[in-house]
Amino acid sequence: AWRSKLSGLRERSGGARGTRLPATYIPMAALGTGAKHETTEWEDILRQKGILPEKTTEQLAREQLEEIVDCTVLNFDPNEHKDVEQLDRDLDDDGLDSDDERMLLAYRERRIEELRGNLRRPQFGPGLLHIAASQWKDEVTNAPEDVAVVVLLRTEGSEDCKILEAAMRKLSESQPWVKMAVCKSTDAIRNYPDSKCPTMLVYRGGKILKQFVGLKSFAGRRTDAADVEWELARVGIMETNLIDKPQKDFTLQVV
Repeated sequence: AWRSKLSGLRERSGGARGTRLPATYIPMAALGTGAKHETTEWEDILRQKGILPEKTTEQLAREQLEEIVDCTVLNFDPNEHKDVEQLDRDLDDDGLDSDDERMLLAYRERRIEELRGNLRRPQFGPGLLHIAASQWKDEVTNAPEDVAVVVLLRTEGSEDCKILEAAMRKLSESQPWVKMAVCKSTDAIRNYPDSKCPTMLVYRGGKILKQFVGLKSFAGRRTDAADVEWELARVGIMETNLIDKPQKDFTLQVV
């Protein structure tokens, strides 16, 4: 049941598995790891007497997932992530009643306020900052407390480095408030082995939060901006509307 609900929600959002949905973020990896799912008093008594078996982790995870999906569908708002242009198109609809018009105008005003707020935030993208060893302290270590810095350590001629650099450059277009930089690996760390490149270092307030070594940390050579966004959102340095980890479609070729 939860699969059909989630599928219907994706269709209404024009998305597919691993794409953005205008809905609450669901931490799938956390399912089944928290407190026990709520049960009735009668069920608890039957389990204490051994009449009913204890729920398995899989059962608890499924119940939690159904509850989260129900909540997501119930709270789904098709206007939540519309921009000003999309809201203007909706407002041009002659079939709107006064209540719908007031609601859309309120969303439009909120979007304009958000845009004004974003203009006041420091922006570093789109694009990647290329830094040398002499710039590391100023650009990374001494970055303001509220600025996240993501540094790619790369080596020349590495195809894997090119893949991750391209993904970061694409991500910088939608996440300009995160400083994304590229540095030659041996400039950052003397004698850093090429075999560990690409390496991505995530900083905030001069402290390293996370390091990713190699493309295996993402999606291998199929890594794209969405894969990087998912992992960086898990670190907590950026927001995301991805509802679950991006999935790759694999095609079996018969030779």
